[in-house]
Amino acid sequence: ANIKTALMDSMLEMVGTSHVTFACTGAMEPILYQENLEGAMQRGAMLVDISVPRNIDDVGANKVEGVKAYNVDDLKAVVAANQARRQRLVLEAEELLQDEMKSFKGWHQSLGTVPMITKLQSRANKIRREELLKYERKLSGLSAQERETVERLTKGIVAKLLHGPMSHLRTVDDVSDRQSTVKSLEAMFRL
Repeated sequence: ANIKTALMDSMLEMVGTSHVTFACTGAMEPILYQENLEGAMQRGAMLVDISVPRNIDDVGANKVEGVKAYNVDDLKAVVAANQARRQRLVLEAEELLQDEMKSFKGWHQSLGTVPMITKLQSRANKIRREELLKYERKLSGLSAQERETVERLTKGIVAKLLHGPMSHLRTVDDVSDRQSTVKSLEAMFRL
């Protein structure tokens, strides 16, 4: 950054050629105002008054073409607006985190159902294979394509029969309800 400091005797020349000027002196009244800025400004500039009492007449300075003047109150308003915006973003982030946490907890709790779902699928597939073996002699005349069709058909029936119980098991949120559901499924399917 090209930062320059200047004494009062070269103040207007320095302000007139600078992009940004910060004013902070012990003056009791404005030292930069519309009348002395109009002849001095050689480019557009931002004037920032960080002194109390004010060193820049911001109302008059803002009338000068290309000049935008700010004071401590303006900076406080910007800070307040930024803080309010950040607070809104924090609230949005907290809400998003709560939603994600709820989803994660649901997913994590559903992991407890995986062993039961695996047992249920294994049991159903075992029954399916046993039934196909019983009818092996009757199915022996089928072509490879027809056997594949029977295989897909029986797998599809098993999947559709298990879909309801498995979906219900995944959606049970309460731990005691899930345990009760697991016990019921174990009894029903002799797992």
